[in-house]
Amino acid sequence: MVSLRRKIGIAHPHLGRGGSEARTMWALQALKDEYDVSLITTGAVDLEALNQFYGTSLRPDDLKIRSAQLPFFVRFINGGDALRGAYYQRFCKEIATEFDALISSYNLLDFGVPAIHCIADFCWDEGIRKGLHPPPSGMRGLFHRDSPYRSAYTKVVRSILNPSGRNLFGGDDLILANSKWTAGVIAEKYKKEVPVLYPPVVDDFPAVSSTDRENGFVCVGRIAPEKRIESIIDILRLVRGRGHDIHLHIIGSAGDPSYGRTIDEICRNERDWIEFEGLRVGVEKKVLLSQHRFGIHACHGEAFGIGVAEMVKAGCVTFVPDSGGQVEIVNHPSLVYVSIDDAVEKIAAVLRNGKKQMELADHLLEQAKLFSAENFMKQIRVVVDDFLRFKSTSLSD
Repeated sequence: MVSLRRKIGIAHPHLGRGGSEARTMWALQALKDEYDVSLITTGAVDLEALNQFYGTSLRPDDLKIRSAQLPFFVRFINGGDALRGAYYQRFCKEIATEFDALISSYNLLDFGVPAIHCIADFCWDEGIRKGLHPPPSGMRGLFHRDSPYRSAYTKVVRSILNPSGRNLFGGDDLILANSKWTAGVIAEKYKKEVPVLYPPVVDDFPAVSSTDRENGFVCVGRIAPEKRIESIIDILRLVRGRGHDIHLHIIGSAGDPSYGRTIDEICRNERDWIEFEGLRVGVEKKVLLSQHRFGIHACHGEAFGIGVAEMVKAGCVTFVPDSGGQVEIVNHPSLVYVSIDDAVEKIAAVLRNGKKQMELADHLLEQAKLFSAENFMKQIRVVVDDFLRFKSTSLSD
């Protein structure tokens, strides 16, 4: 029997562990009962593992999976993300007309037709990306350096992309920022005001009172140079130097193997107060976060900061730098620092004041409500309904 329900395609190039993947999974969860939903991606999809990580409850019969088959040689090119992305985008364009609405849950994607695009970061705009996170000196890889190889590689990528020529900022596409800060960056560069849809963050952390928590810090996120894990260690080392008996758990997988080894070596040298946990998922991760009073983040210009939101959801009083969407997550001057010295002063002041810790914890519990999965699902349903209504009106005109 042919389904009469409208078809929604939700596109993400590869489902790993991050904010855009959370958005993908919860969008599927939100829309599956009203629409025929399809996940458009690459590679195998372990739905059970993804459900466990993101807190969703999708079953295989809730969705269709449309996986782009990448050429064999493309899958294993070191540094060939742009080439893989080009083949993936071409696949998305080829099947775009099969859907009533399309959602790119990871940044802009040229479907060749109007679509909904959820901004996750700024990897799609080289100028903004380099301004926020300049590449480390001596970066390896023929495809990353300015060179004849880079030029030839770019031409190949563009020929595969075969761009439609559509201006995604000037037509009927709907672009959604993941924070007010991200929306501001887009407005400054592209002169376009875009609405904000905060990504979903799982809620079911164990309820642990402040008095039952360890007097320690957690940091959560990919272990990569832009996350500035070494700055976190420097800050807390100085705080310890003021007589505060605190410790640190670093939680996340190594997004950059060389940087991961550097951080691991630092942790081994200071194992009396630092624990490099690596990747933790599901209940294990939630319990670890909920056992600690404090969280800390150091990445500047984070478009949202899913790790920050997780720490806040877990009840950790969390300190962040003064640039990026993470400032909106904590939304309190006592938790936002401008330098290492400022971070040390603000953290030490909070550690000395138990009443202040309680006030900040209560404040963050209210902030956490902004990033619930329930809020996200309610809003994405409205977004899709409005988009389909606008599309129907445009076609009738």
